[in-house]
Amino acid sequence: MNALPTDVVIAAGGLGTRVGDWSLFLPKEFRPVQGRPGLVHVLEEAAALGAQRAVVVHHRYYAPLINWTRQVLAPGAVARYQELAGQTGGPRPPIEDLRVVFIPQYGRYADITSALNGAQHLRSEHISLAFADNIDPSHNALSTLATAATPGTPAVLASPFDVQAATSHGVIICAGTGPVRTMTELIEKPNPALAAQLAAHHGPDKLRLLQGRLHLTPELLRHLATTLHRTSTEPKLSLALAAYARRNRVDVVTSTSPMIDLGAPDYVETPAGNRETGPDTRR
Repeated sequence: MNALPTDVVIAAGGLGTRVGDWSLFLPKEFRPVQGRPGLVHVLEEAAALGAQRAVVVHHRYYAPLINWTRQVLAPGAVARYQELAGQTGGPRPPIEDLRVVFIPQYGRYADITSALNGAQHLRSEHISLAFADNIDPSHNALSTLATAATPGTPAVLASPFDVQAATSHGVIICAGTGPVRTMTELIEKPNPALAAQLAAHHGPDKLRLLQGRLHLTPELLRHLATTLHRTSTEPKLSLALAAYARRNRVDVVTSTSPMIDLGAPDYVETPAGNRETGPDTRR
């Protein structure tokens, strides 16, 4: 079993352009899931991991709202709210044991920059990376990744292959058997015809869909920094990871827990707290 990482970077540096009709007014990470902002679920996931620190890398556009968030997530904030609201004291939320720091993203506004900004702030050897718009309501994703992966090895969380969902994910081609595979290649969001070809050529069991959780190591962070410095436009983190995997081991940990994409245009939170999507989105 791998030692659990103690630090988490939460990437929230985007502007939610897929849902730009409303993300102008509210970060997509604040969309409700089961009645609470998605970001709170990610922080609770970090707390379930046993993390001591979490760094939220956010877009500067949302800084005024982040100031409010920093206040309501501070230690003792729940107790203060309950006192002001005249409510009886409830259970102490687990995220109050988590030291949460918010930093504005600087540099290019993309995933590699978010990861490097957070890692630079933490200055930690091993870091878990979570994308704030990908929500695991069970709060097990980071723990599943950390406990299953090979110690000292970069790792990604993935779900079983689904040809319809493949067009909105990175498709990982895996080697090996069992719940932990190794990455050999990654195809970013293939069109339906290519997704079907991949399934026919490799077989669905050799394919996985990339999810928004990674375990970063110093070697992988150096690779990402080098990749960033060599290009005039920032490549996708998934493709930089695939390039790293061609020469280095990257574990692929399979999880069947459903993940919610808060940036999906057809995601709807119902009053009962259930997820509703359009006809082309996997539930």
